[in-house]
Amino acid sequence: MTKSDFYVNPRISKKALQEFFDKFQPGKNEIHTFQIYDHDKMVLRIAPAPYRCTDKREIYSLSKSFCSTAIGFLCGEGKISVEDRIVDLFPDKLPETVSENLAKMRLKHVLSMNTGHKSCVMYHMIRSEDAVKAFLAQEVVCEPGTHFAYNTGATCLLSCIVEKFSGMKLLDYLTCKLFLPLGISDVRWNRVPSGQNEGGCGIHVCSDDIIKLGLLYLHGGVWNGKRLLSEAWVKEATSPISDNSCNGTPDWCAGYGYQFWCNYREGFRGDGAFGQLCFVLPERQIVIAVQTELGDMQGEIDALMELVYHLYDEDETAEVVLPVYRPLSSERKTAGFENTFYRLDKNPMGWTGVYFVYDAENGEMKAVFSNGTDQYPLAAGNGHFAESTLWAKKLKPKLVDLMSTPDTERCRIAASYTAEEGKLTFAMRYLNCPHRCTFTFTAEADSLQIRFDPAWELDGDASVLTGHKC
Repeated sequence: MTKSDFYVNPRISKKALQEFFDKFQPGKNEIHTFQIYDHDKMVLRIAPAPYRCTDKREIYSLSKSFCSTAIGFLCGEGKISVEDRIVDLFPDKLPETVSENLAKMRLKHVLSMNTGHKSCVMYHMIRSEDAVKAFLAQEVVCEPGTHFAYNTGATCLLSCIVEKFSGMKLLDYLTCKLFLPLGISDVRWNRVPSGQNEGGCGIHVCSDDIIKLGLLYLHGGVWNGKRLLSEAWVKEATSPISDNSCNGTPDWCAGYGYQFWCNYREGFRGDGAFGQLCFVLPERQIVIAVQTELGDMQGEIDALMELVYHLYDEDETAEVVLPVYRPLSSERKTAGFENTFYRLDKNPMGWTGVYFVYDAENGEMKAVFSNGTDQYPLAAGNGHFAESTLWAKKLKPKLVDLMSTPDTERCRIAASYTAEEGKLTFAMRYLNCPHRCTFTFTAEADSLQIRFDPAWELDGDASVLTGHKC
């Protein structure tokens, strides 16, 4: 852990913090980065190795809060209004027959997940060469404004609106309006096949960036004394516009604004799958950023609020035991099939071959993948994490029904390994998304099998690759 990724203000209750961390378990419910700002001052900043608060990583639906902020800027410029009808914004993309409900859909309904769709339409948009036409072609079953349905496709439409009315990609528009003023750089945003940024998912930012978004909204759109976003927009965007009272657990039933959730106890948040949070508590002047990999987000929020309630309790606890993510290690260093090139059968990654090299000096095994043009080494340490960056298609886990996968992506990975005769196991921790994955390389006679687990997070036939010794 680097010094910059461990700070706990002496006032914070060590007992309350320990009780918070005790609720997370390595390999199950994991916390990767955690920051708290109180009255604009950092009081906590923690990232257990191999993670860092500066890692740019995919934050899934927390992307939505960034996307809606772009709409806020456009409205502030007078280029669009939340009262605009969607059919008027895209008159050239309409289906042959415009239904009564589609004609009633306004920008405010898209922002507040009240489009009238029964369910998310993103699945259709990421499988179309025209995301807007795909959105408008879906049946609008309910009258807009009467039925809340969480809809990543609606946010993708917001991205398309930003591109049309700003003349720039969503990423570029926000760079001008938000990222540069806030000191945010090196942002990536995945795209759909028709070229627009995904909007409702796919942004890659770090924990520091999430905190900055929260602080901007905490202060009503003002940053360092300068107004960036209108106060009216911030108030409306974080208010309970949609009734989502039948949507599940308490923090998902307390109302929904313009791509922000209302917390049922106090405050509001942006959030993303597997526990990515931008948590804002205006009455306390507290902003929290959390990056995790877990399944129970209600439990995460409950634990977070319990910590907030006891943040400055007096106690005599001397220190806090943080989560430790231990790398794999084994006495055996090699598997016996190093320095052999395997020609890979056709696969979704586009890899044509792979070979393995043992680096005795650094105690690392390298799996070197080829795509016929470039070769990318993936390093794994024995008893320590080794970090690598490689470019590949469909290698980084993601929510495949909500996100398109047409592009080669930069994958940043921390890995460790074990070896036995004929088998290498790489334990992978992705540094630019919330996930972990195990790669198992098994060699028998002249063949090689590569198995990825868990397979559900990978696209199509990417979970098992095969190859043969050349």
